[in-house]
Amino acid sequence: MGDYVVILLTDDKDLQKFVSKRIVDSGQTVSRFDHPEYPGHAAFIVKTPDDLIRKEAEGWGFLKRDEKGFKREYLSSQHDLFEPSYTSQGDVKSLFSPSEVSYITHELLKRVKMNDVPDFFPRSKSGVLPSDSMLLALERVQIVDCWPLHCNAEERSIAWKIGPLKRSFCDHVEHYFGSNVSLYFAWLTNYIIWLIMPALVGSVVFLYHFMHPDINVDNSMVSPIYTFFIVIWGVLFVKSWDRDCAGHVCDWGINAVKWRREVRSGYFGRKRISPVTGMPERYFPPQDRLFRYSVSACVTILMLILAFFVMVISLNLQGYIHKYSYSKNYLLYTSISWLCDEGEYFDPTGKGPMPSLLLYIPVILHVVIIQVLNKIYQVVAIKLTNWENHRSPTQHENALYVKRFFFEAFDCYIALFYLAFIENDIVLLRKELVSLYTVDSIRRLSTETLIPLITRKASRAIASKEKDSNCSERIDKDYDKDSYEQFDDYLEMIIQIGYVTLFAGAFPLAAPLSIICNILELYSDIFKLTYITRRPIVHRITDIGVWSTLVKGIVLLSVFTNLYIFCFTSEQLMTYAPSLFELIPLEAEEALKSGSDHVHVIADGAGMAVATIMMSLEHIVLFLVAVIWITVSETTPAVEDELARREYVKFLTSHDTNSVTGLSLMSVDSSAVLEKAGAATDNEE
Repeated sequence: MGDYVVILLTDDKDLQKFVSKRIVDSGQTVSRFDHPEYPGHAAFIVKTPDDLIRKEAEGWGFLKRDEKGFKREYLSSQHDLFEPSYTSQGDVKSLFSPSEVSYITHELLKRVKMNDVPDFFPRSKSGVLPSDSMLLALERVQIVDCWPLHCNAEERSIAWKIGPLKRSFCDHVEHYFGSNVSLYFAWLTNYIIWLIMPALVGSVVFLYHFMHPDINVDNSMVSPIYTFFIVIWGVLFVKSWDRDCAGHVCDWGINAVKWRREVRSGYFGRKRISPVTGMPERYFPPQDRLFRYSVSACVTILMLILAFFVMVISLNLQGYIHKYSYSKNYLLYTSISWLCDEGEYFDPTGKGPMPSLLLYIPVILHVVIIQVLNKIYQVVAIKLTNWENHRSPTQHENALYVKRFFFEAFDCYIALFYLAFIENDIVLLRKELVSLYTVDSIRRLSTETLIPLITRKASRAIASKEKDSNCSERIDKDYDKDSYEQFDDYLEMIIQIGYVTLFAGAFPLAAPLSIICNILELYSDIFKLTYITRRPIVHRITDIGVWSTLVKGIVLLSVFTNLYIFCFTSEQLMTYAPSLFELIPLEAEEALKSGSDHVHVIADGAGMAVATIMMSLEHIVLFLVAVIWITVSETTPAVEDELARREYVKFLTSHDTNSVTGLSLMSVDSSAVLEKAGAATDNEE
């Protein structure tokens, strides 16, 4: 259920014996296989005995349901008092889920220390310390590959068979893959549910515009109401996820690890005695990392300049930058912009040759080049983050994720920001937003949904064969599979939230279309996890980390982007206060380029009034956001009560172990509980 495979990419027999012995000395069992396809590579199947699992579960403070149905910290001495709730291979009931056993096995492997370092052990540039984890020391020299094996075919496919739209889906994902995977699916499910309301409202707005041809996103009085709704919706969605996340983590019995100085395998530095543990450790001064941060920033800025140049070329080819544009003196390239002149290949009015085909070439090229740039920067970001030399895996991942997110978000949003805040043209903004959203959605659906669905029948045949597979065959099947990469799954959804919220009034149909795409994404992702990739390493996390912060940042930014669009980019404010603006008709050629026969400008002497309106609305909206943020709790009363109950059980257990033996404290008479608590307090005094 929690088998781990450790493959040594070396034919050094002494090293293979050393690694095997050190793992066995830690209490785990090891079975060795010589992979026929990779001569000299030793494959070890590592298992954790039941007694060691129980000991570790108690040490980690795992929460288990007792015979009364209430969760409390597991005690190995009271093992029989807890109710097994997981079915392992052979229909055997188990107290611990596959993800918990996998987590314990991996943590025990990481805990195996070097101690006496033999001469034949390979060394990296930073050397090997006796206090180093053997697994991390092997990772430093890149001669080890380690991952958890999938369980039997029936157990691994439970979540896929249940389906992502069932309430128990996320629970089954957590039981098998761990909370680092299940929280992503819980977040995506929560996001889909919360999209229902803006999808309904957005569809109504779209139908209203459709039924009134003279009204569009530029001059609609309804769009500002939808925009305000989306901003408030975004804040409520964020708070809802905080509550939902706390509920899931509480239900899964995951405790936050308060103290843990985990060291990344690639971390290097000078040796010193740790002021915490008193053992030798590596130390990298923070001031040295500041210089590396500045270099990373400079390299990233250069890549962003390249991405901006690609955006300019794309907007020239789509006719969005022309001789009437505000930025024509700086960003218009006549050597390519002629391609979108009237009657030419990329004429945006559809008067060129084969308009149904050639008209979309610039957008498709833009999306393709964005993907290429993202892949290039992915390599650059990994190298920069490695060079920054973060100590913990979490710090390293956060630094990498923030770099990649801001670069890829810049790629996706820069053209939209240019049209909204430089050209002040909501018609072109809507056109570009719809084009980017559509092409990117087609790309995602084709690469992540249609292809996996085509291979579904083949995977079923593979799954049926795996039922009787031995360990060697399971290693062979997993070895060539890719590791599960969660970054892209999160990033696509966060970018999509930006499309829905940052330019809400320009594209009301973003929400209903996103529901369809995200449901397909749910099925695609769980299919990928079940059949396509290796089983991911389990991490018992209590939130989605930096992704939650990025969503909050986008929601906050949407307050300012939507207000600017309402007041300046579109004529929406003018529909409410026409005396503050003037309409200036455009010449025929300029009107053809901009998509409108006029432009609106602030009337003479009305600038202060418009600025006052915008600032007042901004303060009102931010005040409402602050009120929601403060008044809506991040946990529900039920979760708070359950957490308080667990702390109370822990308090009584720490003073009198017998007080919880054989029964749940929830069933104890309240007066008896108060007497015990009072007696414990008196003893402390």
